[in-house]
Amino acid sequence: MELKKESFIVFSDISISDVRALLKINSSPIIVMKSEMEVLGVLEERLFWKNISIGGDQQNINYYVNQSFCVVDDVHSLKEEELDKYDYVIQHRDNHYRCYPQYGVKEIKLKQSIQGLLSLNQSFQEELEGMRRKVKELTQILHSSYDEIFVTDAEGNTLFVSESCKKLTGLPPEAFINRNIKELTEKGIIVNSVTLKTMKTKSVQSAEQIYPNGVTVFCTAKPIFDEEGNLFRIVSNSRDITELVEMKSKLKRAHTKNPSISPAVGSRRTVSFNNFITSSDKMIKVIELAQKVAPMDSSIFIHGETGVGKGVLARIIHDLSLRKDQQFVQVNCGAIPPALIESELFGYESGAFTGANKRGKKGLVEMADGGTLFLDEIGEMPLDIQVKILHLVQEKTFMKVGGTKEQKANIRIISATHKNLKQLISENKFREDLYYRLHVVPLQIPPLRERKEDILLLIDYFLNNFNQKYKQSIRVDDHAKFILKLQEYPGNVRELENMIEQIVVTARNSLITIDNLPFHLSNKEAREVEITGIIPLKTALEQTEKQLLSQAFTEYKTTRQMAKVLGVSQTTIMRKLSKYQFGWSEEQ
Repeated sequence: MELKKESFIVFSDISISDVRALLKINSSPIIVMKSEMEVLGVLEERLFWKNISIGGDQQNINYYVNQSFCVVDDVHSLKEEELDKYDYVIQHRDNHYRCYPQYGVKEIKLKQSIQGLLSLNQSFQEELEGMRRKVKELTQILHSSYDEIFVTDAEGNTLFVSESCKKLTGLPPEAFINRNIKELTEKGIIVNSVTLKTMKTKSVQSAEQIYPNGVTVFCTAKPIFDEEGNLFRIVSNSRDITELVEMKSKLKRAHTKNPSISPAVGSRRTVSFNNFITSSDKMIKVIELAQKVAPMDSSIFIHGETGVGKGVLARIIHDLSLRKDQQFVQVNCGAIPPALIESELFGYESGAFTGANKRGKKGLVEMADGGTLFLDEIGEMPLDIQVKILHLVQEKTFMKVGGTKEQKANIRIISATHKNLKQLISENKFREDLYYRLHVVPLQIPPLRERKEDILLLIDYFLNNFNQKYKQSIRVDDHAKFILKLQEYPGNVRELENMIEQIVVTARNSLITIDNLPFHLSNKEAREVEITGIIPLKTALEQTEKQLLSQAFTEYKTTRQMAKVLGVSQTTIMRKLSKYQFGWSEEQ
């Protein structure tokens, strides 16, 4: 226990007789100090009388005091190992001295520790209660979610299932808790489990799942790792998409395997097939010809600039052919190094060359057996390989690298290039006999700049695709679409697709206006206005206004549509058309 009163102090010049008298009226220990206020020792009754009996009362005061002590500002600051060195601890603070025996200090520190533990325990209790409230609140939030939330540990043991599972599966959470995901999968309660996939890949996985009660959900599982990078938990989220699946099924049934052709605004037709959509008359003629020749096994050659969709058209032809249930193998001839193209195309026998697989390898031609081989960018193919392709086209046979025996190949060949093969033939870079063998049915895909009517269709199509892919709801207003439609797109459909993806993933607002378009686009709206000299500002404005009206009149034909895209009233459009002497009728 800490002494409340200040300790009694005497100076070192006190006589032994005075000490005798003092000990009779004061309890020890007593602090003995030098005249310079330096502590000399501690006078304790037991030690004093012991030393008197041994050395008499004629010794110096040092002989009778306990000099095993230390002076500190605060006894609480002493560590246990330091305390064990001394019999007494003297606390000197604010000109007051208090003397504590070693056991007294230990008792003080013990009480201090006990009090600290009691306070810590109280703090833990309060924190635990706060955590319980938060856990309860979080659990209520999770249970209130419309989506099903499913949590397992790294081994797939179910730890938590939200109450939404009753709505989706017809089973309560208790049917899943403490059961392993493998067991649930084996019993058919969960099909196509994304949790199992995430356990194996340790990455985010998504898939459609159909529960036994017929409900279809879209489920995404995400891994959670501990501080050491080990898989710790797997959290999956399932959303009911039954109605969406039914709607997609109805739409799919509504589209036959043949391209669907429907009337569009302004009496235009729209062709939609797989990932292909167009309302261009030029493009529709290409599709109709492709549809006609698809069931036949004639070689088809697709011409077109980079990015126009040659690969998409080749796939359409395959899907419309009698080989639709077999393989469609696409080969980018420009992407394979010349030294490897023969082995990639025709495969090789075991030991054909150093580093070859001991069991040999199948080539792309063999993989396409029974199906379609699409030779994209065939203009990049080396001349020596062109000879072998000619043999393949003529004889329907090929020989593996290192082989001695020819193999039959039941394939249909579709070729494509963005290059001028006639020029390559004149430069001896492409075989003329191969050209005519492949060029039985030529199809020319027009560039996007020659089918401007497709741009708005493709914008909406890609916008919908990327909104679904990135779970966004981005829209593009009519003015921004008009600017997008004015672009030239040297990269054709691929460039437009990339542009829409860029807009979706970088959008800060749900509605894209002209100001939100990439800078190089939004500033092209005046690209066709050429300034050749200084002219009056009014004249320049009229020229720009007339040019925009001309573009809009060509594209939309009706004053109502023109007014909407230009952001003015229909009356204003009619007045401007009259001013610049455009031919139009009241019906427009």
